Amino acid sequence: MIPHKYQSIFMLLREEIQKPESVQWFEWKPMKEEVEKMLKQGLMQDLHTAMQEFYEGYLWKSMESYAAWSFIDFVAQRDDALGAWATGRIDLLALAERWIELGESKRFSALLTRLGETGYETDWEAMRTTLDEKLRRMEVEGTRNGMKETGYFFCLLHAFTMMMMSALPMAEKMALLKQFSDNWDFLRYMYSVMTRTIIGFGFANFAQLTNCLTNAKSLEPYYHLYHSPLKERFNELCDKGTKKDKLQKAFQKLEQHMEQVTPSDELNKLCEVLFPEDFREMLNRHRLKSYQELEGEIAHIKEEMNATVDALKGQAKELAERLRTAVEASVPVKEIENELLKFPSVGALQIFMQLNTLLVNNKAWMSQSGSIRDKILAKQQQEMLLNMNITAQSGANVNAFVQQQTNNSIDPTRQITS
Repeated sequence: MIPHKYQSIFMLLREEIQKPESVQWFEWKPMKEEVEKMLKQGLMQDLHTAMQEFYEGYLWKSMESYAAWSFIDFVAQRDDALGAWATGRIDLLALAERWIELGESKRFSALLTRLGETGYETDWEAMRTTLDEKLRRMEVEGTRNGMKETGYFFCLLHAFTMMMMSALPMAEKMALLKQFSDNWDFLRYMYSVMTRTIIGFGFANFAQLTNCLTNAKSLEPYYHLYHSPLKERFNELCDKGTKKDKLQKAFQKLEQHMEQVTPSDELNKLCEVLFPEDFREMLNRHRLKSYQELEGEIAHIKEEMNATVDALKGQAKELAERLRTAVEASVPVKEIENELLKFPSVGALQIFMQLNTLLVNNKAWMSQSGSIRDKILAKQQQEMLLNMNITAQSGANVNAFVQQQTNNSIDPTRQITS
Protein backbone atom coordinates (compact mmCIF):
# COMPACT_ATOMS: atom_id res chain seq x y z
CA MET A 1 0.00 0.00 0.00
CA ILE A 2 1.42 3.36 -1.06
CA PRO A 3 1.76 5.74 1.91
CA HIS A 4 -0.62 8.67 1.62
CA LYS A 5 2.20 11.23 1.31
CA TYR A 6 3.32 9.62 -1.99
CA GLN A 7 -0.09 9.19 -3.63
CA SER A 8 0.01 12.67 -5.15
CA ILE A 9 2.73 11.44 -7.54
CA PHE A 10 0.33 9.10 -9.30
CA MET A 11 -2.57 11.57 -9.16
CA LEU A 12 -0.48 14.20 -10.99
CA LEU A 13 0.74 11.61 -13.49
CA ARG A 14 -2.85 10.61 -14.37
CA GLU A 15 -3.78 14.26 -14.83
CA GLU A 16 -0.84 14.86 -17.17
CA ILE A 17 -1.70 11.80 -19.29
CA GLN A 18 -5.34 12.87 -19.58
CA LYS A 19 -4.50 16.53 -20.18
CA PRO A 20 -0.91 17.10 -21.43
CA GLU A 21 0.98 20.04 -19.91
CA SER A 22 -1.37 20.22 -16.92
CA VAL A 23 1.63 19.47 -14.65
CA GLN A 24 4.14 22.32 -14.60
CA TRP A 25 7.72 21.65 -15.59
CA PHE A 26 9.06 22.50 -12.14
CA GLU A 27 6.85 19.86 -10.51
CA TRP A 28 8.52 16.87 -12.19
CA LYS A 29 11.83 17.09 -10.30
CA PRO A 30 10.20 16.88 -6.83
CA MET A 31 8.10 13.95 -8.08
CA LYS A 32 11.27 12.09 -9.10
CA GLU A 33 12.82 12.85 -5.72
CA GLU A 34 9.77 11.32 -4.04
CA VAL A 35 10.24 8.17 -6.12
CA GLU A 36 13.85 7.92 -4.95
CA LYS A 37 12.69 8.23 -1.35
CA MET A 38 10.23 5.37 -1.85
CA LEU A 39 13.03 3.16 -3.15
CA LYS A 40 15.28 3.99 -0.20
CA GLN A 41 12.43 3.04 2.14
CA GLY A 42 12.07 -0.41 0.54
CA LEU A 43 8.78 0.35 -1.23
CA MET A 44 9.85 -1.04 -4.62
CA GLN A 45 7.01 -3.57 -4.82
CA ASP A 46 4.43 -0.94 -3.88
CA LEU A 47 5.88 1.42 -6.48
CA HIS A 48 5.76 -1.31 -9.13
CA THR A 49 2.12 -2.11 -8.32
CA ALA A 50 1.13 1.56 -8.58
CA MET A 51 2.95 1.98 -11.92
CA GLN A 52 1.40 -0.99 -13.71
CA GLU A 53 -1.55 1.05 -14.99
CA PHE A 54 0.91 3.33 -16.82
CA TYR A 55 3.31 0.80 -18.30
CA GLU A 56 1.25 -0.24 -21.35
CA GLY A 57 1.15 3.33 -22.65
CA TYR A 58 4.83 3.74 -21.82
CA LEU A 59 6.02 0.62 -23.67
CA TRP A 60 3.92 1.33 -26.74
CA LYS A 61 4.62 5.06 -26.37
CA SER A 62 0.99 5.79 -27.08
CA MET A 63 0.56 8.78 -24.73
CA GLU A 64 0.59 12.32 -26.06
CA SER A 65 2.50 13.83 -23.16
CA TYR A 66 6.24 13.45 -23.51
CA ALA A 67 6.69 14.71 -19.95
CA ALA A 68 4.52 11.88 -18.63
CA TRP A 69 6.33 9.31 -20.81
CA SER A 70 9.72 10.59 -19.63
CA PHE A 71 8.67 10.36 -15.98
CA ILE A 72 7.41 6.78 -16.44
CA ASP A 73 10.70 5.95 -18.16
CA PHE A 74 12.53 7.34 -15.12
CA VAL A 75 10.57 5.00 -12.86
CA ALA A 76 10.80 2.01 -15.22
CA GLN A 77 14.59 2.24 -15.27
CA ARG A 78 14.45 1.70 -11.50
CA ASP A 79 11.68 -0.91 -11.42
CA ASP A 80 13.30 -4.32 -10.96
CA ALA A 81 10.01 -6.10 -11.76
CA LEU A 82 9.35 -4.44 -15.14
CA GLY A 83 10.52 -7.35 -17.30
CA ALA A 84 8.71 -10.00 -15.28
CA TRP A 85 5.52 -7.92 -15.51
CA ALA A 86 5.90 -7.55 -19.32
CA THR A 87 6.41 -11.31 -19.80
CA GLY A 88 3.30 -12.75 -21.46
CA ARG A 89 1.86 -9.26 -22.00
CA ILE A 90 4.27 -7.77 -24.53
CA ASP A 91 5.09 -9.22 -27.95
CA LEU A 92 8.58 -7.92 -28.71
CA LEU A 93 8.19 -8.25 -32.48
CA ALA A 94 5.01 -6.16 -32.43
CA LEU A 95 6.75 -3.73 -30.07
CA ALA A 96 9.67 -3.39 -32.51
CA GLU A 97 7.26 -2.60 -35.35
CA ARG A 98 5.67 0.10 -33.20
CA TRP A 99 9.07 1.65 -32.45
CA ILE A 100 9.97 1.51 -36.14
CA GLU A 101 7.07 3.91 -36.66
CA LEU A 102 8.48 6.13 -33.93
CA GLY A 103 11.99 5.91 -35.39
CA GLU A 104 13.70 5.94 -32.00
CA SER A 105 16.31 3.20 -32.12
CA LYS A 106 18.44 4.36 -29.16
CA ARG A 107 15.44 4.45 -26.82
CA PHE A 108 14.27 1.09 -28.13
CA SER A 109 17.72 -0.36 -27.38
CA ALA A 110 17.55 1.02 -23.82
CA LEU A 111 14.05 -0.38 -23.42
CA LEU A 112 15.14 -3.87 -24.51
CA THR A 113 18.07 -3.73 -22.11
CA ARG A 114 15.79 -2.85 -19.20
CA LEU A 115 13.28 -5.56 -20.06
CA GLY A 116 16.05 -8.14 -20.33
CA GLU A 117 17.80 -7.32 -17.09
CA THR A 118 14.52 -7.30 -15.13
CA GLY A 119 13.39 -10.77 -16.11
CA TYR A 120 11.55 -10.59 -19.44
CA GLU A 121 11.14 -14.07 -20.92
CA THR A 122 9.64 -15.46 -24.09
CA ASP A 123 10.18 -18.42 -26.43
CA TRP A 124 13.57 -17.22 -27.64
CA GLU A 125 13.99 -20.10 -30.12
CA ALA A 126 10.69 -19.20 -31.79
CA MET A 127 11.63 -15.53 -31.72
CA ARG A 128 14.93 -16.27 -33.39
CA THR A 129 13.27 -18.35 -36.10
CA THR A 130 10.88 -15.48 -36.86
CA LEU A 131 13.69 -12.93 -36.90
CA ASP A 132 15.88 -15.12 -39.12
CA GLU A 133 13.02 -15.13 -41.61
CA LYS A 134 12.64 -11.35 -41.26
CA LEU A 135 16.33 -10.86 -42.01
CA ARG A 136 16.18 -13.25 -44.97
CA ARG A 137 13.15 -11.49 -46.41
CA MET A 138 15.00 -8.19 -46.34
CA GLU A 139 16.86 -9.46 -49.43
CA VAL A 140 13.67 -9.08 -51.45
CA GLU A 141 11.64 -6.64 -49.36
CA GLY A 142 14.42 -4.18 -48.56
CA THR A 143 15.30 -2.57 -45.24
CA ARG A 144 12.88 0.33 -45.27
CA ASN A 145 9.15 0.83 -44.84
CA GLY A 146 8.54 4.01 -46.78
CA MET A 147 10.77 6.54 -45.05
CA LYS A 148 11.21 4.34 -41.97
CA GLU A 149 14.37 2.27 -41.45
CA THR A 150 13.39 -1.28 -40.48
CA GLY A 151 16.73 -3.08 -40.83
CA TYR A 152 18.38 -1.68 -37.72
CA PHE A 153 15.39 -2.44 -35.49
CA PHE A 154 15.15 -6.05 -36.63
CA CYS A 155 18.93 -6.47 -36.29
CA LEU A 156 18.74 -4.94 -32.80
CA LEU A 157 15.97 -7.31 -31.79
CA HIS A 158 17.90 -10.20 -33.34
CA ALA A 159 20.98 -9.23 -31.30
CA PHE A 160 18.90 -9.00 -28.14
CA THR A 161 17.36 -12.42 -28.83
CA MET A 162 20.73 -14.08 -29.49
CA MET A 163 22.09 -12.68 -26.23
CA MET A 164 19.07 -13.77 -24.22
CA MET A 165 19.39 -17.27 -25.71
CA SER A 166 23.03 -17.56 -24.70
CA ALA A 167 24.23 -19.24 -21.52
CA LEU A 168 26.05 -16.11 -20.36
CA PRO A 169 25.31 -14.46 -17.01
CA MET A 170 22.69 -11.70 -17.27
CA ALA A 171 25.18 -8.94 -16.52
CA GLU A 172 27.37 -10.14 -19.39
CA LYS A 173 24.39 -10.34 -21.75
CA MET A 174 23.46 -6.75 -20.99
CA ALA A 175 27.08 -5.63 -21.37
CA LEU A 176 27.14 -7.23 -24.83
CA LEU A 177 23.88 -5.52 -25.74
CA LYS A 178 25.41 -2.17 -24.79
CA GLN A 179 28.49 -3.06 -26.80
CA PHE A 180 26.24 -3.83 -29.76
CA SER A 181 24.57 -0.43 -29.50
CA ASP A 182 27.89 1.37 -29.05
CA ASN A 183 29.44 -0.35 -32.08
CA TRP A 184 26.53 -0.28 -34.53
CA ASP A 185 28.67 1.83 -36.89
CA PHE A 186 30.75 -1.31 -37.52
CA LEU A 187 28.17 -4.02 -36.86
CA ARG A 188 25.89 -2.75 -39.62
CA TYR A 189 28.66 -3.84 -42.02
CA MET A 190 28.60 -7.27 -40.39
CA TYR A 191 24.84 -7.65 -40.57
CA SER A 192 24.89 -6.41 -44.16
CA VAL A 193 27.34 -9.03 -45.36
CA MET A 194 25.84 -11.79 -43.20
CA THR A 195 22.31 -11.14 -44.53
CA ARG A 196 23.48 -10.20 -48.06
CA THR A 197 21.45 -7.00 -47.65
CA ILE A 198 22.94 -3.54 -47.21
CA ILE A 199 21.59 -2.22 -43.89
CA GLY A 200 21.88 1.36 -42.73
CA PHE A 201 23.70 2.65 -45.82
CA GLY A 202 22.62 4.18 -49.10
CA PHE A 203 25.03 2.11 -51.19
CA ALA A 204 23.88 0.16 -54.23
CA ASN A 205 26.39 -2.72 -53.98
CA PHE A 206 28.91 -4.45 -51.74
CA ALA A 207 31.94 -3.07 -53.56
CA GLN A 208 30.89 0.41 -52.41
CA LEU A 209 30.16 -0.89 -48.92
CA THR A 210 33.59 -2.56 -48.68
CA ASN A 211 35.37 0.54 -49.93
CA CYS A 212 33.51 2.60 -47.34
CA LEU A 213 34.68 0.30 -44.56
CA THR A 214 38.26 0.33 -45.86
CA ASN A 215 38.22 4.13 -45.69
CA ALA A 216 36.90 4.13 -42.11
CA LYS A 217 40.19 4.20 -40.20
CA SER A 218 38.49 4.09 -36.80
CA LEU A 219 37.13 0.64 -37.71
CA GLU A 220 40.46 -0.83 -38.85
CA PRO A 221 40.87 -3.14 -35.82
CA TYR A 222 37.70 -5.01 -36.87
CA TYR A 223 38.42 -5.47 -40.59
CA HIS A 224 39.22 -9.16 -40.02
CA LEU A 225 35.69 -9.78 -38.74
CA TYR A 226 34.13 -8.41 -41.92
CA HIS A 227 36.70 -10.01 -44.21
CA SER A 228 35.74 -13.60 -43.38
CA PRO A 229 32.01 -13.50 -44.27
CA LEU A 230 32.79 -11.28 -47.27
CA LYS A 231 35.11 -13.96 -48.62
CA GLU A 232 32.59 -16.68 -47.82
CA ARG A 233 29.74 -14.87 -49.58
CA PHE A 234 31.75 -13.34 -52.43
CA ASN A 235 30.03 -15.24 -55.26
CA GLU A 236 26.58 -14.83 -53.72
CA LEU A 237 27.04 -11.08 -53.51
CA CYS A 238 28.12 -11.00 -57.14
CA ASP A 239 25.04 -13.01 -58.08
CA LYS A 240 22.94 -10.35 -56.34
CA GLY A 241 24.25 -7.59 -58.62
CA THR A 242 27.68 -6.50 -57.37
CA LYS A 243 30.15 -6.57 -60.28
CA LYS A 244 32.79 -9.22 -59.66
CA ASP A 245 35.75 -7.15 -60.83
CA LYS A 246 34.79 -4.20 -58.63
CA LEU A 247 34.19 -6.38 -55.57
CA GLN A 248 37.48 -8.18 -56.17
CA LYS A 249 39.30 -4.86 -56.33
CA ALA A 250 37.61 -3.66 -53.12
CA PHE A 251 38.38 -7.00 -51.46
CA GLN A 252 42.06 -6.81 -52.36
CA LYS A 253 42.25 -3.25 -51.07
CA LEU A 254 40.71 -4.40 -47.78
CA GLU A 255 43.28 -7.21 -47.47
CA GLN A 256 46.12 -4.79 -48.14
CA HIS A 257 44.92 -2.58 -45.31
CA MET A 258 44.53 -5.61 -43.04
CA GLU A 259 48.23 -6.37 -43.43
CA GLN A 260 49.07 -2.95 -42.01
CA VAL A 261 46.90 -2.98 -38.88
CA THR A 262 46.79 -4.95 -35.66
CA PRO A 263 43.42 -6.70 -35.32
CA SER A 264 41.43 -6.34 -32.11
CA ASP A 265 39.50 -9.20 -30.53
CA GLU A 266 37.26 -6.76 -28.65
CA LEU A 267 34.17 -7.62 -30.72
CA ASN A 268 34.96 -11.28 -31.34
CA LYS A 269 32.81 -12.61 -28.51
CA LEU A 270 29.89 -10.38 -29.48
CA CYS A 271 30.06 -11.57 -33.10
CA GLU A 272 30.23 -15.20 -31.99
CA VAL A 273 27.02 -14.69 -29.99
CA LEU A 274 25.31 -12.93 -32.89
CA PHE A 275 26.35 -15.47 -35.54
CA PRO A 276 26.98 -18.71 -33.65
CA GLU A 277 26.56 -21.41 -36.32
CA ASP A 278 28.75 -20.20 -39.13
CA PHE A 279 30.78 -17.32 -37.79
CA ARG A 280 33.52 -19.34 -36.09
CA GLU A 281 33.84 -21.71 -39.03
CA MET A 282 34.24 -18.82 -41.48
CA LEU A 283 36.97 -17.34 -39.31
CA ASN A 284 38.67 -20.73 -39.20
CA ARG A 285 38.65 -20.99 -42.99
CA HIS A 286 39.83 -17.50 -43.78
CA ARG A 287 42.44 -16.49 -41.24
CA LEU A 288 44.99 -14.90 -43.58
CA LYS A 289 48.01 -14.43 -41.31
CA SER A 290 47.88 -17.92 -39.85
CA TYR A 291 48.01 -19.48 -43.30
CA GLN A 292 50.83 -17.22 -44.46
CA GLU A 293 52.82 -18.38 -41.44
CA LEU A 294 51.96 -22.00 -42.20
CA GLU A 295 53.16 -21.79 -45.80
CA GLY A 296 56.72 -21.12 -44.64
CA GLU A 297 56.66 -24.03 -42.21
CA ILE A 298 55.23 -26.45 -44.78
CA ALA A 299 57.81 -25.42 -47.38
CA HIS A 300 60.60 -26.03 -44.86
CA ILE A 301 59.29 -29.44 -43.81
CA LYS A 302 58.71 -30.52 -47.42
CA GLU A 303 62.38 -29.84 -48.16
CA GLU A 304 63.33 -32.03 -45.24
CA MET A 305 60.95 -34.82 -46.30
CA ASN A 306 62.28 -35.03 -49.84
CA ALA A 307 65.41 -36.85 -48.58
CA THR A 308 64.47 -40.55 -48.21
CA VAL A 309 61.50 -42.78 -47.55
CA ASP A 310 63.35 -44.22 -44.53
CA ALA A 311 62.92 -40.90 -42.69
CA LEU A 312 59.23 -40.64 -43.62
CA LYS A 313 57.73 -41.78 -40.32
CA GLY A 314 59.68 -39.42 -38.11
CA GLN A 315 59.19 -36.48 -40.43
CA ALA A 316 55.52 -37.34 -40.86
CA LYS A 317 55.08 -37.20 -37.11
CA GLU A 318 56.80 -33.82 -36.97
CA LEU A 319 54.67 -32.42 -39.79
CA ALA A 320 51.51 -33.88 -38.24
CA GLU A 321 52.34 -32.06 -35.00
CA ARG A 322 52.80 -28.79 -36.85
CA LEU A 323 49.65 -29.26 -38.88
CA ARG A 324 47.72 -29.99 -35.68
CA THR A 325 48.97 -26.69 -34.27
CA ALA A 326 47.85 -24.98 -37.47
CA VAL A 327 44.35 -26.48 -37.32
CA GLU A 328 43.99 -25.53 -33.67
CA ALA A 329 45.12 -22.00 -34.61
CA SER A 330 42.13 -21.82 -37.01
CA VAL A 331 43.91 -22.48 -40.30
CA PRO A 332 41.23 -23.73 -42.73
CA VAL A 333 40.96 -27.53 -42.87
CA LYS A 334 40.64 -27.23 -46.65
CA GLU A 335 44.13 -25.73 -46.82
CA ILE A 336 45.50 -28.60 -44.72
CA GLU A 337 43.87 -31.02 -47.17
CA ASN A 338 45.48 -29.25 -50.13
CA GLU A 339 48.93 -29.54 -48.55
CA LEU A 340 48.46 -33.24 -47.75
CA LEU A 341 47.46 -34.02 -51.33
CA LYS A 342 50.68 -32.47 -52.63
CA PHE A 343 52.64 -35.39 -51.14
CA PRO A 344 52.82 -38.89 -52.66
CA SER A 345 50.11 -41.04 -51.16
CA VAL A 346 52.65 -43.00 -49.07
CA GLY A 347 53.65 -39.83 -47.23
CA ALA A 348 50.14 -38.38 -47.21
CA LEU A 349 48.76 -41.50 -45.51
CA GLN A 350 51.49 -41.51 -42.89
CA ILE A 351 50.85 -37.86 -42.06
CA PHE A 352 47.07 -38.27 -42.19
CA MET A 353 47.01 -41.21 -39.76
CA GLN A 354 49.11 -39.38 -37.19
CA LEU A 355 47.25 -36.11 -37.67
CA ASN A 356 43.88 -37.87 -37.42
CA THR A 357 44.89 -39.34 -34.07
CA LEU A 358 46.08 -35.99 -32.77
CA LEU A 359 42.85 -34.22 -33.80
CA VAL A 360 40.33 -36.86 -32.76
CA ASN A 361 38.55 -34.33 -30.51
CA ASN A 362 38.63 -31.45 -33.02
CA LYS A 363 35.14 -31.09 -34.53
CA ALA A 364 36.25 -28.98 -37.51
CA TRP A 365 38.84 -31.60 -38.49
CA MET A 366 36.70 -34.69 -37.81
CA SER A 367 33.81 -33.33 -39.88
CA GLN A 368 36.08 -33.39 -42.96
CA SER A 369 38.64 -36.11 -42.17
CA GLY A 370 36.62 -38.85 -43.88
CA SER A 371 36.57 -36.91 -47.13
CA ILE A 372 40.33 -36.20 -46.88
CA ARG A 373 41.04 -39.89 -46.25
CA ASP A 374 39.02 -40.89 -49.31
CA LYS A 375 40.90 -38.43 -51.50
CA ILE A 376 44.26 -39.76 -50.32
CA LEU A 377 43.14 -43.35 -50.96
CA ALA A 378 41.91 -42.36 -54.41
CA LYS A 379 45.30 -40.82 -55.11
CA GLN A 380 46.92 -44.02 -53.87
CA GLN A 381 44.90 -46.06 -56.37
CA GLN A 382 45.91 -43.74 -59.19
CA GLU A 383 49.58 -44.05 -58.26
CA MET A 384 49.29 -47.85 -58.06
CA LEU A 385 47.70 -48.05 -61.50
CA LEU A 386 50.35 -45.79 -62.96
CA ASN A 387 53.13 -47.84 -61.34
CA MET A 388 51.60 -51.10 -62.58
CA ASN A 389 51.54 -49.82 -66.14
CA ILE A 390 55.14 -48.66 -65.99
CA THR A 391 56.54 -51.79 -64.34
CA ALA A 392 54.52 -54.15 -66.57
CA GLN A 393 55.96 -52.46 -69.65
CA SER A 394 59.51 -52.94 -68.32
CA GLY A 395 58.90 -56.54 -67.16
CA ALA A 396 59.18 -55.62 -63.48
CA ASN A 397 57.11 -57.10 -60.69
CA VAL A 398 53.70 -55.38 -60.65
CA ASN A 399 53.66 -55.74 -56.88
CA ALA A 400 56.68 -53.48 -56.41
CA PHE A 401 54.58 -50.50 -55.35
CA VAL A 402 52.57 -52.59 -52.90
CA GLN A 403 55.78 -54.04 -51.49
CA GLN A 404 57.20 -50.55 -51.05
CA GLN A 405 54.17 -49.63 -48.96
CA THR A 406 54.49 -52.81 -46.91
CA ASN A 407 58.11 -51.99 -46.19
CA ASN A 408 56.92 -48.68 -44.77
CA SER A 409 54.31 -50.38 -42.54
CA ILE A 410 51.33 -49.36 -44.65
CA ASP A 411 48.68 -51.87 -45.62
CA PRO A 412 47.45 -50.65 -49.05
CA THR A 413 44.05 -52.28 -48.50
CA ARG A 414 43.52 -50.82 -45.05
CA GLN A 415 40.56 -48.50 -44.58
CA ILE A 416 41.53 -45.73 -42.19
CA THR A 417 38.84 -44.76 -39.71
CA SER A 418 38.06 -41.08 -39.49
